[in-house]
Amino acid sequence: MRPAPDPLASSLILALAVLLLAGGFCGWTYYRREFAVRGRLLLTLARTLAVAATAGVLWNPDVSTGGGPGSVQWAILDASPSMAALDEGGAPVEESAATRVRALESAGARILVADGGSRLADAVATAAEAGAQEVVMVTDRRLADPVSTASAARRLGVGLSVDEGVAGAAPNLGLSRFDVPPTVAPGRPLEGRVEIEGWAGDSTTAVGSRPGAARASVDSGAAGARLPPELVSVVLAVDGVPRRTLQLPLLPGGTSSAAFVLEGLAPGPRRVEARLERSDAFSLDDRRVRIVDVGSEESGVLLASFAPGWEPRFLLPVLAQATGLPARGYLRTGPGRFQQMTGGRTPPSESVDAAGLARLMGRAELVVAMEVDGAAQEFLGRAAAGARGLVVFPADGAGAAAAGVAAGEPQEGEWYVSGAPPSPISGELVGFALGRLPPLGGVMPLLDQGGGVVLEARRGGAGTPRPALVLRDDGGRRRAAALAGGFWRWAFRDGEPVEGYRRLWAAVGGWMITDERFRGGEGVRTAGTVLPRGAPVGWTARGREGQEVGLTVADSAGVSVLDSTLAVPPSGAFATPPLPPGPYRFRAEAADTTIGVFEVESYSGDMVRRPVPAAELTVAPARDRAAEFGKRPLRTLPWPYLVVLGALCCEWTGRRRAGLR
Repeated sequence: MRPAPDPLASSLILALAVLLLAGGFCGWTYYRREFAVRGRLLLTLARTLAVAATAGVLWNPDVSTGGGPGSVQWAILDASPSMAALDEGGAPVEESAATRVRALESAGARILVADGGSRLADAVATAAEAGAQEVVMVTDRRLADPVSTASAARRLGVGLSVDEGVAGAAPNLGLSRFDVPPTVAPGRPLEGRVEIEGWAGDSTTAVGSRPGAARASVDSGAAGARLPPELVSVVLAVDGVPRRTLQLPLLPGGTSSAAFVLEGLAPGPRRVEARLERSDAFSLDDRRVRIVDVGSEESGVLLASFAPGWEPRFLLPVLAQATGLPARGYLRTGPGRFQQMTGGRTPPSESVDAAGLARLMGRAELVVAMEVDGAAQEFLGRAAAGARGLVVFPADGAGAAAAGVAAGEPQEGEWYVSGAPPSPISGELVGFALGRLPPLGGVMPLLDQGGGVVLEARRGGAGTPRPALVLRDDGGRRRAAALAGGFWRWAFRDGEPVEGYRRLWAAVGGWMITDERFRGGEGVRTAGTVLPRGAPVGWTARGREGQEVGLTVADSAGVSVLDSTLAVPPSGAFATPPLPPGPYRFRAEAADTTIGVFEVESYSGDMVRRPVPAAELTVAPARDRAAEFGKRPLRTLPWPYLVVLGALCCEWTGRRRAGLR
């Protein structure tokens, strides 16, 4: 057997080859391409040094930093809100975490603070990029991305462990959900649901007033005595005035919920608050706030899907941003039942029946109906009769009739977009590579001659083109019919496909509302009535693109916290700096004046999340990297960059003194 090559010798040979090539190139340049000047040998050496150092940074070998095996090199401090919870002794958990960090730092560890909302995967990747071989996490283990964090460590070959010196939090109870609809019709009561959840310290035992009470409420033992569950009070207030108190039992599973009804709400935007009447380890999850618009006839985008599918989750955000109108989506979950869609930090609401959905459609300006068959077509014809715009994704020929289009049954196969005929939105698709988009699903043949074709597709990329999207305008109502399925495949892929998806449906949504009838949707408003704490305040300004908007924001005491004139970008969306939790009023002045309210919520759900077992966050370092302790990648060190800059400055100064450019 031939002996394995020595990696050190191979590295030295490669480094010598790079140095010779760099020196040869620089010498050829100065001795063959430049004028013969005094000191050109020194200039050649300076350029050789700069080129060789640059090549070394690109090569990026691991270099020794003097550390030895077994030394802790990196520690990640979790700075999420849950670290402010109190431990059993009444002290914040972050105090014991700070003590552990100081001890690790005195032992030579480099400290990385992660304040990304209990997400540590990016911090692990950053430490690995900086050459870490072992990473210790100083955390309460209530991570939002435990799987991603451990996966990142395994992928990068980094050892991962949890510091055991962090104190556990005392028992805590929080409001895990607070569901109310964003609007209430005139004279109707407000219906909602509240849910509480809690855990005892770092265990998965439900919070209770007595040790063992949770278990005893389920299994009373031989004596047969069943202890009643602890009752927790939740106060419901409207505009700061308590209206009702709920008594929720704290069940063994740690979760309990109850429905409620509030009547007699005055018209206008109402601030509805749920407050937990209990002292515990963490106060930021004891209050939830929602703003409900009472008595307004909401006009916006309403999406209803009559069968499961991927399209709603991608289409609704695009239409909301493109139109600037309030957007809501509902998915059919059973006979005559529709559940409101949720996304990001938006809480779910109660489901509505067919009559409730019909009432919402009657107040919407733009209705999007998906998976429409013959039965749904009859319902849609009645409920959306007053909608000024209608987008239909038919499931069969009968469903296509809801959009005023005569079409046949879907023809299966992979249909590739082949062109965009002249249409009201063709200008938005000019210069876009339609042929590189993922294929669509079954295409329904268009049987009438009404025109309005926006996209054409060919089965397998060849054959006769078929209409895939049709727009119709009968003078009093605008309609769109998606005669092909699977547009969501575009949104699933990065790059051109997702850009094509956004561009197409933003153009369709823009065409639907480019009419004086829809001007009620224009204006400046926040991205939501209740915004998360610590995040920039998002704004939309549909119809004000390219204009300047005077924006004033005041807190509950009337003190101005923002007074500025902002230029609205072409997208119509912009953001302002984060604001402290609390209620705010804003005034936006452009072509007209818009006045509104919003709330920055103090709520943090970090403590409602269960702590992850330490074993699930422990990863052994990769074997091929176990011998690399005490090393770091070259590009993470400062001196190569200093060498490059110093050599270039010396060469430039010498060239100028020698008369060279």
